[in-house]
Amino acid sequence: MSVVDFPAREGGRNGAFHLALREATRAGHDTVDALFGQFALDDVLSYAAFLTAHAKALIPVEDWADCARLIPHWTGRKVALYHDLDALGRPLPPFEPLDWPRDLAGRWGAAYVLEGSRLGGGMLSRQVPPGLPCAYLGAVHERGGWQNFLRLLEAQAEQGGPDWQAAAIASAGRTFALYARAARSMAI
Repeated sequence: MSVVDFPAREGGRNGAFHLALREATRAGHDTVDALFGQFALDDVLSYAAFLTAHAKALIPVEDWADCARLIPHWTGRKVALYHDLDALGRPLPPFEPLDWPRDLAGRWGAAYVLEGSRLGGGMLSRQVPPGLPCAYLGAVHERGGWQNFLRLLEAQAEQGGPDWQAAAIASAGRTFALYARAARSMAI
């Protein structure tokens, strides 16, 4: 399936760009899941390394994507990540601002990865034992938030057309690659 050949919803309107995006980035997503799955969230040192790796990716991506300008009522998670790392006595890791092309499609592609990470964080938070800080993983979507995000993404993709869609997919791929590098850098 190419970017422009995503299936139509009932009524003939396009509406499955997110499915094409998910398929195009599946390998990167699977790699990130496997790398972060190696961290034991019930072990303080491993959990701190997990959060540090997330900080190495999430903070520069949140700053670059500026999702608050894309998504109504959006709240970032970097402050929650700061608090969790501080509670564990860990400093913020060094990171460079991203120099990726800053087009609208690219920002939406990165937002797809950030918001998918938020969705996964809710499931992972159950592995963190009581007593360890969990503001970052616990910063989940409000009810219907993921579906609302996907509706906004679909509208942008439909309006943007094939070039927009290709740029969003490329950016999502870069974002998954950044998370993978961050996880590898903190492997314990």
